[in-house]
Amino acid sequence: VGGVYAYGGTGGQASLTLSAKVQIAAQQAMGDYKGTIAVFNYKTGELLCAVTTPNYDPDNVPDILGDTTGAYRGAYVNRFTQSTYTPGSIFKIVTAAAALEHIPDIMEQTFTCRSVQEYGIDKVTCEQWHGTLTFREAFSRSCNCAFAQIADQLGGETLERYAKQFGVLQSIQFDGLSTAKGSMDASNAAAVQVAWSAIGQHKDQINPCAYMSFVGAIASDGISVQPHLVSKIEVGGKSTYEAECEKGKRIMSSATAEILQEMLRSTVQNYYGDDSFPGLNVCAKSGTAEVGGDLKPNAMFTGFVADEEYPLAFIVAIENGGYGRQTCVPVLAPVLTACKEVLDGQ
Repeated sequence: VGGVYAYGGTGGQASLTLSAKVQIAAQQAMGDYKGTIAVFNYKTGELLCAVTTPNYDPDNVPDILGDTTGAYRGAYVNRFTQSTYTPGSIFKIVTAAAALEHIPDIMEQTFTCRSVQEYGIDKVTCEQWHGTLTFREAFSRSCNCAFAQIADQLGGETLERYAKQFGVLQSIQFDGLSTAKGSMDASNAAAVQVAWSAIGQHKDQINPCAYMSFVGAIASDGISVQPHLVSKIEVGGKSTYEAECEKGKRIMSSATAEILQEMLRSTVQNYYGDDSFPGLNVCAKSGTAEVGGDLKPNAMFTGFVADEEYPLAFIVAIENGGYGRQTCVPVLAPVLTACKEVLDGQ
């Protein structure tokens, strides 16, 4: 608002990076879900889409405070920038990156999963008996027991240090906005709690915008790119502001980023299926985050497109949506298709 205001009756005009076509596709895809979906260009930082639901028409504001159905609960919260979520298995990207940076022989190791990893009277459970897995297989199959064993090698303090290095616990500032901070409590936690933290549970919380930026850095060979929403501002026909791509620091080695790219791509090819994303080389990880009580898990999905023509990183968070892949892929697919069409000039 401050950037477009001017004295003397001369108004300003702000141009946003958002695509109306993609925003509409995202709004329709989210339907009655509560949560957020966002996509940005990991080369330029431009946000093509940042939808948070539920929302409302500002030209026809409903009686939000008097609503008794729950349809508008949280309508005033921007879930993309101001919310945090238990990440579930999408946090295994962080743990895998930490392992690649810290454990020299991690790629040569194998892990045994018998569906339960014992910690005295406590345990970490896995949905399946996976047997013996390589590091790559443990990631693609999202094996909790294998990642618990990786967490044992890392330790809580090291895991939390890498999470901070990767930026997933930090607030991001852009266009006058400051996102919510992520959090975790692994440094002084018991071994079983560190194990649960390594698989995105325990006390882990991530902000969708910050996590999308982290995933975008993986696509950019380990160098983060600052997202932005405002493209330019003109006042009285003169440009007073024009966005520039703000590359951040290197958060991981290019070798680590390359291996993560390959593993995320393999997960889509071998487990999620390329047929949901025609014409795009999608690299991604799903998450099903338990939130306690009788509530359904949060459905999470994040990743990027490994194409020069379509440098897109994304995140989907659907509150109480159930399984990550099952819920999020049908929401994400039409949004990525709309992004592709926009970048193709359609």
